[in-house]
Amino acid sequence: MSACRAATLLWLAAAALPWAPGVQTAEPPAALPRAAAATGREPRPQLTAEDAARHRIADYLAQGPGAFEPLTRAVIDAMAADWVVDAAGTGTHRSVQAAIDAVPAAGADVRAGAGVRRFVIDIRPGTYREALCVRDKAPLLLRGVAADPAAVRLVEGRWNGRPKRAGEPAHPCFPALEATSHGTSGSTSVALFSDDVVVAHLTVANDATEGGASVEGGTQAVALTTAGDRIQLENLRLTSHHDTFYARRRERERPARVFVRASFIAGDVDFVFGNATLVIAGSTLHSRADRQGERRGAAAGGIVLAPSTPPAVPLGFLVTHSRFTADAAHLASKRGHVALGRAWDQGVARGRWAAGESPNGQALVRESELGVHIGPWVDSTAARPAPAVGAEAHRLAEFRNRSAP
Repeated sequence: MSACRAATLLWLAAAALPWAPGVQTAEPPAALPRAAAATGREPRPQLTAEDAARHRIADYLAQGPGAFEPLTRAVIDAMAADWVVDAAGTGTHRSVQAAIDAVPAAGADVRAGAGVRRFVIDIRPGTYREALCVRDKAPLLLRGVAADPAAVRLVEGRWNGRPKRAGEPAHPCFPALEATSHGTSGSTSVALFSDDVVVAHLTVANDATEGGASVEGGTQAVALTTAGDRIQLENLRLTSHHDTFYARRRERERPARVFVRASFIAGDVDFVFGNATLVIAGSTLHSRADRQGERRGAAAGGIVLAPSTPPAVPLGFLVTHSRFTADAAHLASKRGHVALGRAWDQGVARGRWAAGESPNGQALVRESELGVHIGPWVDSTAARPAPAVGAEAHRLAEFRNRSAP
C-alpha cells in the first residue's frame, strides 16, 4: 500500500469517529474514559475537572476581539462560488494564486446586505504546485471537493536550508530578501496572512522530504502557515515531515485564533507548532516514520505538539476529541517513544529562559485517543526540564484521554 493511500485511509477512519462530525464550538457530547496511566519516563500532568471546565473550545476561541463562531459544514458547502480554478482552463483561472489575487483587499466595501460578504474560490480536482500567499484579503473561502479532500492538492517542495540568492524572495508572504536560504517560514507551501479565512475539503502538502529525498541544512518543510485571526480549517489533509503546520501570530500581541475540525495532520518532528491560539477538534494527528536520515528533537521517534504561547496569553493549543495515530513502524517499536509535545521557547537560547518574559507554551490534550506510540511531554527547546515546577513550570497537560485499543 502506498504512503498516500495509507494516509487517506487513516483520514477516513478519523472522519468516521463517533464524535468527529458533530464537533462545533460547543463542547463535544461525550467524555472518553480517562487513561489509567501515562507511558514514558514520567507521568503526564492531568488537569482536574474544575480546571478542565475553564479549558473548553469556547474559552480558547474567546481570546480575541469579537466573536469567532466557525461556520458549519452545511454553510461552507452551500456558498456559491465567485471564481473557479481549473488547470485545464475551463474555470475563471488556471492557477490558485491568480484567483486569490482577484479577491478584494481587506477593508474594501464588500458588504452584502446586513453582513460582511465572504468571497468563494472553488478549486477543481488536480495538483497545483504553487507557493500560495493570501495576504490582507477580504473574508475568503478556499474550497476543494467535500467528498474527497485528497482530490485537490496544493503543494510545494521548499525547505528551511534550501539555498537562494540574496534579493530573491523566499516566499510571496515571507520574502526574507536578505537571507541566503529559505528559512522555516519561507519553506511554507500555503501561507494565510489574512483574517477571516476558511479553507475546506483539500490537501496542503510540502513534499521536500518525501520518498527519502536528501535535503541540505535545516529539514523544516512547512505545509501550511496561518498568521491571522478567525481562521477555520475544515476537512483538510496537511502533510509533511518536520514542521508541517505552523500556527503563528503576525505580531506578539496580535490575536491569532485558528479552529481546525475533522482534519488529518501528518508529520514527525514538532509537526504542529507556533504561538497562535489553536483548537484542533475531531481530527487525527498522525506521526510518520518514513523520512530518511536524521531525526531532530528531544525524542528519537518524533514530537507532535510544540506550542510557543506568549507568557501573558493564558490559552495556546487545545486538542479535543481527536486521535493520535502512527505509521506501522512506530506502532511496532517500543511504547511511548514519540513525545506528545514540548514547549517551543522560541528565540531563547538553552538555559536563558526567563519567567514572564520568554514564551511558555500552553497545550491541553483532552478526551482524545492516544496510540501506544505516544510518550511524555519532553524538555523545552531551551532545556527547561519536563515536567518542571516553580518558576520554570510548563503549561502542558491532559484531561480524560484514553489509550488506543
